[in-house]
Amino acid sequence: MLSRVAESLFWMSRYFERAENTARFLDVNFNLLLDLDSITPVDHPNYWKPLIMVMSDPEHFNSLYQEYDAHSVTDYLVFNRKNSNSILSSISMARENARSIIESISSEMWEQLNNLYHFLQSVSPQQVHSDPYSFYKEIKNASHLFQGITDNTFSHNEGWAFVQIGKYLERADNAARLIDVKYHMLTTSPARHSDLVSGSVDIIQWMAVLKSCSALEAFRKVYLSKIDPENILSFLILDRSFPRSIAFSICAAQEALWRISGSSPHRYANNVDRLIGKMEAEMSYATVEEILQQGVRPFLEEIEQGLARIGEQLHLLYFAYHTPKIEPADISEALPFTGLDGRRANWSQSQQQQ
Repeated sequence: MLSRVAESLFWMSRYFERAENTARFLDVNFNLLLDLDSITPVDHPNYWKPLIMVMSDPEHFNSLYQEYDAHSVTDYLVFNRKNSNSILSSISMARENARSIIESISSEMWEQLNNLYHFLQSVSPQQVHSDPYSFYKEIKNASHLFQGITDNTFSHNEGWAFVQIGKYLERADNAARLIDVKYHMLTTSPARHSDLVSGSVDIIQWMAVLKSCSALEAFRKVYLSKIDPENILSFLILDRSFPRSIAFSICAAQEALWRISGSSPHRYANNVDRLIGKMEAEMSYATVEEILQQGVRPFLEEIEQGLARIGEQLHLLYFAYHTPKIEPADISEALPFTGLDGRRANWSQSQQQQ
């Protein structure tokens, strides 16, 4: 497989997953405010700022908008092309990657991705504000349909493995960021009760954290008692059967990498497999007590940094353009292949935000 095809498959999948996660977080936040509206004021910026902290850069947001509210945050995370993490930007870049390898993917995959792109072009901010539920449901359903089409119409070869790697690395990163921000805000807010989650506001907010990962129903089936922060951490970080937990995502990404390299549990073939194998082993033997003792934020920051290192090594190993190290005496003979029109092939997306 050509490295440019593998890279485009990886980023196509990763950007689609990013768009779905953004839509999921915004949808849950709107529903959270509806639930809280009858018992507490919901016009405080703290109900919107965490979304920017999870999905993008607060400094960049502050340079474009005056305050954190429903209109500004929605515009920034949905429509703003200056924000590389907005839904419109993510789907646009996923489409560009798919278009560059249209001969390598199924026609159904391209049709689904192209339909979603044109749907976003036709939607106005006023429509989203008037009916956010329908809009975000459309994005989430489109992502689920795309993943189902990919699994059923795309050969499960090396290309499919790169699609899985992109999806699960992005999912693990988003989950870590969400838990980091939300857990820190909820546990450091002024306590009005002796128990952190005894108040109705706290319970609703912890439920929103689970809903952001589509985990509320699955969590209830495992933990029948009241919602507890330690149980939520255990489920969203360490549970190996829930497909949106961090541990499950890392394990799935590792299996996809093994399909490509041929590594095994006791033998790694390259540095990418070593890094993700080390992270998977640490997650396998971690406990909630150890996470709390170390500190939730430091633990999740290590995961985020580890995922970034895996992404960097993945790029260097499979996607990067490698020039010859030894040049012959005749410099003209040492020039590498430069692609069409004598220009160097622009295959790398390393400058894009991972």
